[in-house]
Amino acid sequence: MSSEDSVLIVGGGPAGLRAAVDLAEMGFNVVLVERRAELGGAPIRWKYHTLAPDMRPTEEVMSPLIDACKSNQRIKVYTSSVASSFSGSPGEFSVEVKGADGSSSTHRVGAIIVATGFEHFDARVDPRYAYGRAPDVIGINELEGMLRSGKIVRHDGSTPRRIGFVFCVGSRDRSTNPWCCTVCCGVSIKQAIELRRLLPDSQIYMIYMDIRTWGLWEKLYWDSMEKYGINYIRGRVGEVYYTGEKLLVKGEDTLVRGPIEVLFDMLVLAVGMEPGEGTRQAARVFGLNLNEYGFLKPRQPNIHFDSGVGGVFLAGACVAPMSIEEALEEGSAAAMQAAKVLIRSSKQRVPI
Repeated sequence: MSSEDSVLIVGGGPAGLRAAVDLAEMGFNVVLVERRAELGGAPIRWKYHTLAPDMRPTEEVMSPLIDACKSNQRIKVYTSSVASSFSGSPGEFSVEVKGADGSSSTHRVGAIIVATGFEHFDARVDPRYAYGRAPDVIGINELEGMLRSGKIVRHDGSTPRRIGFVFCVGSRDRSTNPWCCTVCCGVSIKQAIELRRLLPDSQIYMIYMDIRTWGLWEKLYWDSMEKYGINYIRGRVGEVYYTGEKLLVKGEDTLVRGPIEVLFDMLVLAVGMEPGEGTRQAARVFGLNLNEYGFLKPRQPNIHFDSGVGGVFLAGACVAPMSIEEALEEGSAAAMQAAKVLIRSSKQRVPI
């Protein structure tokens, strides 16, 4: 495997997988490095049931990419591994890959794509929500696993009748993360619709700061009210108490400008997206810039693939919060940029 026809990709989530498959289909070799034991990123790790806005089963989107990366002879996969060092210039990089088992290998590649994804906000950081202390307070990432199993149960095995969602947990909050995660409103609404399908007698309340269902995701919002009878409360949660039987949510209704107290059987927190250690580690290794929030900073704000380091490209939620469909598109865009580097490099080596 020579550097002039090879690309190293850091991150085996949606963006990294898409980039790997695209490059292999163009005839290039790929070294795919994933720090976790499995490919697929957050959708596989948290067992996402369906994807917004069309509720397409996650496996229909992710499984073909994962299978292609595992079976394509042009793609060499390293799991439980990280890129630990690199040197060289575009067209002639040398990258060391280290495994969790202590193994080490060096790869000559012409270009690099960093697609290290995101982590869900850990709601234990904000004590208002009693996450990790009170039973039946869960994140939207954890609810996905329940939806996938078809079993929505409380800690005692009973079925919840009244379920609340709290939007913007770890998002749009200067005490935690000031940015909007862009997708949690839509994902929460998708999940509420799925809950009503599974539990038709349930009552569901959405406590929101603002509803941000961009583009075609807006249909989820209207359907949730008109077809599924889901209730919306514009407000802010001040504190969550466990009464011994139920969850008491105290806060403010910001429309009527008055206090609210609501009892729930289950509370779902729309936890946001934030950079993970994989992104910080990649930034250190490849000399990439981080923005004020810890995401990888492209040279131009609206051109995500341009890292500012020659021959190194960015893709996916390591740059900014985004949907899976956007991450897939960014993976393809980064693959095209990497291919251009390899093609230019090979032409320069042709003797005259």
